[in-house]
Amino acid sequence: MRVKAAVAPLLLATALALAPAAQADPVQEFNIQLKNIQADGRYTIVFSSNSYDTSGEQPPQVTANSVRFAAGVTIRPEFLTSRYRCDVGKLRQALVDTPEPTRPTSKRLAKLADTYKRIRERLGPAGRRAVEACVRSEIGQGVVVADTRPFIADPIPAKLTLYLAKPSAPGAVASFGVLAVIDESTQVYRDIGLLQMLGPLSFNTDVFSEPSAEGVYGYRLALPAGPVGIVKISLAELRVSMPGLTQVTKKVTCVRRARGSCKKKTTVSEKLFWLTPPTCPAAGKLGFESTYTYETGVTLSKALQLPCPRFKR
Repeated sequence: MRVKAAVAPLLLATALALAPAAQADPVQEFNIQLKNIQADGRYTIVFSSNSYDTSGEQPPQVTANSVRFAAGVTIRPEFLTSRYRCDVGKLRQALVDTPEPTRPTSKRLAKLADTYKRIRERLGPAGRRAVEACVRSEIGQGVVVADTRPFIADPIPAKLTLYLAKPSAPGAVASFGVLAVIDESTQVYRDIGLLQMLGPLSFNTDVFSEPSAEGVYGYRLALPAGPVGIVKISLAELRVSMPGLTQVTKKVTCVRRARGSCKKKTTVSEKLFWLTPPTCPAAGKLGFESTYTYETGVTLSKALQLPCPRFKR
């Protein structure tokens, strides 16, 4: 009897070890909205996504991630110039070189124009040019929650600022330069000294013109993927709002001349939005798609359709 009693736990352990593991699958959700539609063609793009694994553990590492935009959405040539090229690496260095101990970095970036006024005299000529270009080139802001388990058990919230930048990969039209700052108001930031030492993280997401054969998609945005050093990162939540850029020019017209000179002038402000409007197909729906590839070899694609916005002049 004693032998049987000793064997029973061993048999149970063996049976549990051989039993099939609970199925776990990564899940990706994404959404795009076109908001604040203006009669002159301006609009705001809002992108959001959620990532998790059905097991409750950290999902497998994403090795490639891209978003396809509806056909017709392109960056106007007037904005593909050096005037609207923010070098986020140089901006990060400028902020590091001019610390403001009483102002969190996230708040300095949230109002970069005000920050620049305060630190301008502490910057050299190159630093001033770099920050000025980024002030002109800001296209949006957002928030992200990073899952770095088991490195850090708690979710890590961060704030994002996006800028129009030059391409960082061959064949790209442009890139979105991004500065990410861990949210200084969170408990995880206050508890972990390593996070306080990190400072802003800078990276670029390249934009490629890759029209699809069926005419549904145009631009493709290649999002960063893979680990940071040896730390695997999963973006549990991401939300970005991009109001974009509007270039304002003044056109002066002479309405009355006398004796060879202009006696009366009128000035009209003209606005040019950085993006062209999407092309509305006959079906009245715009197509967007997000694709994720994991270290396991699995690829997930999610397609989304939106009603065409109504631009009226």
